[in-house]
Amino acid sequence: MILCDLDGNVVPGSIGEEYGPSSDAAAHAYVYRHMAEVGGVVHTHSTYATAWAARVEEIPCVITGMVDEFGGAIPIGPFAIIGDESIGEGIVETLRGHRSRAVLMQNHGPFTIGVNARDAVKAAVLAEDVARTVHLAREAGPLIPIPQDEIDRLYDRYQNVYGQAHDARR
Repeated sequence: MILCDLDGNVVPGSIGEEYGPSSDAAAHAYVYRHMAEVGGVVHTHSTYATAWAARVEEIPCVITGMVDEFGGAIPIGPFAIIGDESIGEGIVETLRGHRSRAVLMQNHGPFTIGVNARDAVKAAVLAEDVARTVHLAREAGPLIPIPQDEIDRLYDRYQNVYGQAHDARR
């Protein structure tokens, strides 16, 4: 992990300073500048989540763990060019006002956000787990999405009643 400022400059004295910033650094910086609640952004090319992105298909909400962590389906963001703020614009456009902490950028892969880096990594791991589980379920037969009113009820319970909801993201 390379530590950069919001202008894409590697922070002197940081671990890995001999390496250059990621080609997605401008996209990450865009998210930080436009979503004040975000303290961590993670991007992977994990196999199953990237496969959903390649299909340009959101991951439907068919398991309660998705409700807890993502508030419903994991959405698809728009196709964007690598190397400038375009991906960041797509992430913000897709996730602003959405409960999900993950987005599958079309033909690219998953990006996750969190209140800090650890929270964003947790979301990335869970997004890949969900992507794999839902893929396997779909291979066995038709998926049965959780009704939206139940998603809303379960999400409210997880956020406001369940004991770990707020502590887990710190």
